[in-house]
Amino acid sequence: MFGISSAEFAVIVLIAVLVVGPKQLPQVLRTAGRVYRKLNRFLRKMSQVIDDTMYDADKIADKLTDKKDDGSNGKA
Repeated sequence: MFGISSAEFAVIVLIAVLVVGPKQLPQVLRTAGRVYRKLNRFLRKMSQVIDDTMYDADKIADKLTDKKDDGSNGKA
């Protein structure tokens, strides 16, 4: 799970219980989950924006290349 062994996960949980306390741990984990989901959603949206921009740039580059290959240099 997430590239860590079960022993490492147990140590992380133990430290979290000691630092936060058993009463507040569920609330802290819920908050961490919400933050993780929001960050993940944001990163997916940004990735989509970048992909769309690169796709549009490729289309523009292809149009420019096609015009150059046709011999259209803007002179009549």
